[in-house]
Amino acid sequence: MQQAIAQRLGPIWLAPGISRGNVITKLYASFISIGMLSGMSLLQGYVLTEHLLIPRSQQGQVTGILSVWTEIVMIVLMPLCGVLADKIGRRPMLILATLAIGLGFGLYPFATSFNELFIYRMIYAVGASASATIIATLTNDYPQGRSRGKMIGISSMMNTFGVMFVGGAIAQVPALVQSGGYDAVTGGRVMYLLCAGLCLVSTLVFHKGLKGGTPAAVRERPNYSRLATAGLRAMRNPRICLSFACAFTGRSDLVIKGMFLSLWAIHDASKWGMSPGQAMARFGLILVAMQFVAVIWQPSFGWIMDKVNRVTAMIIAMFFASTGYLSMVFVTSPLDYTMFPFFIILTLGSGSAIMASIGLVGQEAERKERAAVIGVNGMFGALGILVFSYFGGIWFDEWRPAGPFIVVGALQGVLLVVAAIVRIVAPGKQETG
Repeated sequence: MQQAIAQRLGPIWLAPGISRGNVITKLYASFISIGMLSGMSLLQGYVLTEHLLIPRSQQGQVTGILSVWTEIVMIVLMPLCGVLADKIGRRPMLILATLAIGLGFGLYPFATSFNELFIYRMIYAVGASASATIIATLTNDYPQGRSRGKMIGISSMMNTFGVMFVGGAIAQVPALVQSGGYDAVTGGRVMYLLCAGLCLVSTLVFHKGLKGGTPAAVRERPNYSRLATAGLRAMRNPRICLSFACAFTGRSDLVIKGMFLSLWAIHDASKWGMSPGQAMARFGLILVAMQFVAVIWQPSFGWIMDKVNRVTAMIIAMFFASTGYLSMVFVTSPLDYTMFPFFIILTLGSGSAIMASIGLVGQEAERKERAAVIGVNGMFGALGILVFSYFGGIWFDEWRPAGPFIVVGALQGVLLVVAAIVRIVAPGKQETG
């Protein structure tokens, strides 16, 4: 009886050798690591405006350059980070990743030119590549298969809390510092150094709380050449191919939903007799409501994932994703609160897609090569962000504000059909609990 209790944390059944402390630490890692990854984009505008004094007319271009190169670094490094995680262990890789992210944050507010800022952003990008890979891998390592969906759901909820923490708390630091009589630059430095400090403290938490070692014993570890080709070999599995394709469209949510909805709101400001700032404040209420919807839905969909075949979960995710994105064609404006039901569907779909992708690839990849395969999965996600960042802007400007959503929704509709075919011809094993 005692052993059974030790193998469970709430609704999550733990994999052999995993303690409740390991899982609690992992959930903290989901909170702080994803919070810091989103924080770089959320907070960067302050440095561009107050530190480097870049005109607002140029900030979009600067932001685009930094984002594109960050994704290029991630495309190159995520598979390598997965290989190293399988070879030397998840814990040291996450610690090194968090140190690199913290160093990037610590240096960022001291940049005196765009070139310096670019170098510091690339340091951050190296850490982000490893952190994103390891977090997704641990999400699959720590639960038993029958609890994989619940672990993904709760971890995704912690991700959302991390984003809300950065936007709702960390972003308020400059104003608090300035209210104490300090200038704007000092406020920005305090904000970024606080992030760096949180990263440093987190490395100590990870060292203490995460499980050490590697999934395979030393004599059983695959060599580097085998790990380097793990993702390519895994693509012989149609379910892993489906997961990679879903990651390509699913992670674009970070760009499509985050960037273009806000831009659409600003675009419509004059139609509503508002300034851009007023439009963003109004739309900000919708964004907050969407975050709360996500917090409720993510663990709920995780529970659903554990009740059905993983490919069936992918079908459900693709149904919501395609429906949500395509429904944007009916949205008159993001500033119209009567459009909120469409944003609810969009939130359900965008959150489900990446969860289903992580769950499917985690189930199908061999444990001793899991991080390497998940690294390739992340590479496809980064490639999707890169592609939709560039072409999404063209569709937005030259077609219609809903253009990026319509294209992504159509692609996810195609994936819905593909997932249904895979479910019929290659459904794979059933992990339910």
